[in-house]
Amino acid sequence: MKKIIAVGVMIFVITAGNCQMSFHSFLDSISEITDPAIKIELIDTLMNQLGSDKIPYIEGDTANFIYNGSANSVWIAGDFNGWGNDMWKCQRIEDTDFFYYSQILKQTARLDYKFVLNETNWILDPRNPNQVSGGFGPNSELAMPGYIQPWEIEKYEGVAQGTFESFSLASPEVGRTYNIQVYLPPNYDESGAQNYPVAYVHDGGEYISLGSMGNVIDNLLDDGSIDPIIAVFISPISRNNEYAEDNRFNFAQYIVETVVPLIDSSYNTLAHRKFRLTMGASFGANISGLISFTYPKVFANSGWHSPALWPNDGEVALLYLGEKKDVNIYFNYGTYENLGVNWEEFRSALDIHGYEYDWQNYYEGHSWGLWRATTDDILMYFFPAGSSPALGINNEISGAISVGQNYPNPVESTTYIPLNISKEGKYTMKVYNQLGQSEISQNYAFATQGKHIIEMNVEQLSDGIYSYVIKMDSEGVSGIMVKQ
Repeated sequence: MKKIIAVGVMIFVITAGNCQMSFHSFLDSISEITDPAIKIELIDTLMNQLGSDKIPYIEGDTANFIYNGSANSVWIAGDFNGWGNDMWKCQRIEDTDFFYYSQILKQTARLDYKFVLNETNWILDPRNPNQVSGGFGPNSELAMPGYIQPWEIEKYEGVAQGTFESFSLASPEVGRTYNIQVYLPPNYDESGAQNYPVAYVHDGGEYISLGSMGNVIDNLLDDGSIDPIIAVFISPISRNNEYAEDNRFNFAQYIVETVVPLIDSSYNTLAHRKFRLTMGASFGANISGLISFTYPKVFANSGWHSPALWPNDGEVALLYLGEKKDVNIYFNYGTYENLGVNWEEFRSALDIHGYEYDWQNYYEGHSWGLWRATTDDILMYFFPAGSSPALGINNEISGAISVGQNYPNPVESTTYIPLNISKEGKYTMKVYNQLGQSEISQNYAFATQGKHIIEMNVEQLSDGIYSYVIKMDSEGVSGIMVKQ
């Protein structure tokens, strides 16, 4: 009788290549066999048929994790359970070294995982060739059939590549020196005829090495999905301390008062809050949220990958829940991660306060696998093609002030005027109609020399031609603007 059952199971397993096999039917059938030798023979047949490209074995909405090797116990840890919290325990077929765990997942789900043998030995899945880099080395990757791999993270022949510059910059605010890498887009204009929006990226080195963000920007530019941008990658030294603990406000001050002025003075930037983005993942999102809320006059845009907003009793989340700042937010998160925030309540509060924001959730966990695949979401939200003014101004200043052409021109409501100043101080801008009458008068105090951008609302003006004059003391410059 045993032999008949065994032959039936063997025939059943062999049909796997023709998609006739049900993994759980296999388990039910093999459970009827008591001879260990026959069990092992059938398992070997199954493993040979599955090969190395069908493990984990996906059947409908169920992913079957399989480990066949010597071990007393096998657990599964991953980005879906905090790499150790509530690990999945694999079941063992009696009298064999065959372990398995079955989990129902959404068709678009993607997970990072490792096997944990005997509760201490963490290994990659030896039968799964698919891997993704993480903060602590490579992980095995499970991607369900509906998941689309991120094309934009790869490097392609024929796609123009940006360049990187690196330097160290001391922080008097924190008392540390940080490594900074600056991405300049292909065909970066050194003359100053074109200025660029800037993304300030926390965990900068990892966004380059693990997130392939240089490739992402290159490919999105080649694809015409975003405007050319500069990206500033800042690497932390004591990450938790700077992003979420005692030095978080000092670090935020460093970004705003030391890094941003240096970048604006060294590169052709659109030196205005609306063209600056602070972004990061996990605690990097926490510090991004803190920076933009505390300094909305410097950063109007805040991008959050899997925002871990729970530190300091949910400090950053509570800031946005309690007060409206002029900040535009994009965030995304994985369904299989606990970030300490009720996202439905958080979004409702943002709606009540009138925040401009967008969001997305994915059937993934807390990992670079998610973040590298959704960096394009953040960049396309804040810097879509055609969204950045084509402002340009010469780097050299002949006098105290140099001014560029406003954009857009003609203008309907809001326009931007670039200027370059040789010294800090108080400046006055006036807008005159064709009769020489002053229609708008505004005062500005600039704390640093170099490039600045004035934002001006002209909705109150009638259609026509106007001149704008910017003065400091007795010296002034002017330009012509059309209102329509």
